Amino acid sequence: MDRTRVVVALLLVVGAGLVLSGLLGGTVERPEPGEVPEESLIEVEGDYELWPYTSRSRSVYGQTLAINVVFRNDAETIEGTLTADPNADWRETEEAEETDEFGDRAEGDNGTALTDPVDPDGPDPVRDLVEGNWESASGSERYSYFRGPDGGVWKAVTFEIHDGTYLGTRDHIRAYESPAGEYTAVQIHEEYYDWFRLRHTVSDIDDPATRLEDEFIDNPTAAEVTREYRGIEGGWSDGWLSVIEVMVFLPTAGALLRRRTREATLEAAYRLRREGNRHGAALALAVTLAAVFASVRYVGVAVETAYPALPPKAIAAPLYLVIAVGLPTIVVIGSERADPTAAFLGVVLGLGAGFVLDFAAVGVAVPPGLIVHRVAVLAALGLIAVGRAAEDRPVLVAGAVAWAIGLALPLADVI
Repeated sequence: MDRTRVVVALLLVVGAGLVLSGLLGGTVERPEPGEVPEESLIEVEGDYELWPYTSRSRSVYGQTLAINVVFRNDAETIEGTLTADPNADWRETEEAEETDEFGDRAEGDNGTALTDPVDPDGPDPVRDLVEGNWESASGSERYSYFRGPDGGVWKAVTFEIHDGTYLGTRDHIRAYESPAGEYTAVQIHEEYYDWFRLRHTVSDIDDPATRLEDEFIDNPTAAEVTREYRGIEGGWSDGWLSVIEVMVFLPTAGALLRRRTREATLEAAYRLRREGNRHGAALALAVTLAAVFASVRYVGVAVETAYPALPPKAIAAPLYLVIAVGLPTIVVIGSERADPTAAFLGVVLGLGAGFVLDFAAVGVAVPPGLIVHRVAVLAALGLIAVGRAAEDRPVLVAGAVAWAIGLALPLADVI
């Protein structure tokens, strides 16, 4: 096989992958600048109409995600309902935990009530009202817009809470109380910490809204839940809005009985059994790469949970070095006595499995741009493996340069 052609082909894969990942990485729909158009407002409760989006600035030009839940209650009631359990392990989120979801930076009829059958023994509102593990959160500043009889007003977030871990995956709520306090608009999204971008990436807004909705559906005597089609376009919206009215609020309500489920984490551990019977060195390389990358998130979440006062970014920094420096070092050492082809396959299969395990652990839908980026960095490390195994210095250097570029682009927010 002509090694030069192989190297050129792989470099083309890396380059094309990085370019495509940048092109596919955009997640924000950019509206035209200007005043908030009347037709984009929706009626909720009382005198104030709502612009059903959040924005980076006090302008529609900064539009990000769509509002997907509205409570017919004031913000204090909702925040208290979600966080009032006195036995929960609450802690105030520090400034170091601020997130930016974009990195810079069951359907029913309109108004149909969504409830489960009533328990014949009667529900217990103290026990059943809320089942999440909601903690205070802070994040990049976002605004929403309300228009009333006296004109429009841009409002900053009233409160933020999250359910999950900073270095793992979590549901993140931004809540905005209407100026008259008649309702509270909520933007809830699912996000996970991406180790190449060193920031959170939003993966979904529909499922987390459903999860929040389900916490109140289970107790129809304490809350009324409807889902209304409002034709909201853009901001990842499917057009539907969950509308919840909490009818019972007890200061000690919300026995937050379970933490965010992570069944995928347990199931993912069994996926590690793959492929085998290749060359010993390549097999060991594959297993090591998969184990190291998959363990990074588990270690981060474990340390974050054990030492809640420690800033998450202080935990993430050394773990990022494990990825940025540790992975190519493992490849160089593990490929020394391997067959070049087997070494390349070991890197792709091993680290690729690590990527799959990590994505399975966070249990989110991964944006296409990030998938393409992972393919590109696999090819880059594969070049390093081939260059080391074949003792071909130019190939090794080419792989190292491609790896460095693959690390730099997401940090620079190109991807």
